[in-house]
Amino acid sequence: MKIVVLYGGNSPEREVSLLSGKAVGKALRRKGHNILLLDTAKNTFVKNILKASPDCVFVALHGERGEDGIVQGLLETLNIPYTGSGVRASAICMNKIVTKKILTYHKIPTPAFVEVQKDKCPRLPFSFPAVVKPANMGSTIGIKVVHNKKEMLTAIKECFKLDSEVFIEEYIKGTEVTVGILGNQKPELLPVIEIETATGFYDYKAKYTPGGSRHIIPARIDKKIVKKIECIALNTYKILGCSGFARMEIIVRKGTPYVLDVNTIPGMTDTSLLPDAARAKGISFDELCEKIVKLGIERCQKQKKE
Repeated sequence: MKIVVLYGGNSPEREVSLLSGKAVGKALRRKGHNILLLDTAKNTFVKNILKASPDCVFVALHGERGEDGIVQGLLETLNIPYTGSGVRASAICMNKIVTKKILTYHKIPTPAFVEVQKDKCPRLPFSFPAVVKPANMGSTIGIKVVHNKKEMLTAIKECFKLDSEVFIEEYIKGTEVTVGILGNQKPELLPVIEIETATGFYDYKAKYTPGGSRHIIPARIDKKIVKKIECIALNTYKILGCSGFARMEIIVRKGTPYVLDVNTIPGMTDTSLLPDAARAKGISFDELCEKIVKLGIERCQKQKKE
């Protein structure tokens, strides 16, 4: 197949996207596909997609203008199949505030939160420590754990430099896990991974520095709780309308799994979690990338028939 890999872009997650895109491109070439890598930071990328006339586009972009439905909408307009979730699910999952509101409505456990209005001091319905987060950033960019009002106000100010929407979340101390999911109408769960870091906070450095974190498979959690985690992850995937692949970030406290985040284009680097989970299930990185492409084509073909 002729496959275009979109990577890079202009978001703060550009460097991670470059790594993901290069890794995906190499994997798909090893599977015998004709690959063209295009950086969306260049104005010529749309013209080059049309010129290439690919069978599918592998979207390996992270963050805004890549993971948020914008590129997905462009590809829909061009009638070109692409990987991952569609426009609506991509847009919803990119915005953590919207995601949390939908999860709350469906009674999916997620930490309590308050939205922050610019230049106003928020009142917290929970005690410190708390977590200040930009609503539309991935890779833990901009996230700060704060222990008092002064730290909170500083963190809010920093977050508003990155994003127009900011929220504060209840800090939940527990075991951090992640669940990868593959599929469209019949999604399949990948093994639950327990994440262990030296600092106890899975931040940008821990995510992308070799040795910054340990991915423990199988997770050192009671089997009954693992079943709960899997059930919540699968329900979240379906409720938000995800397709192709995604990865849920979850924290477990006293046997209850709380959904922290949903990544519709999880990292595909050497230190990334989704490829680790796939390997634990006997799916090589090359097979994983090809499977994601096939799922993208399948979803787009089904969409055309509807």
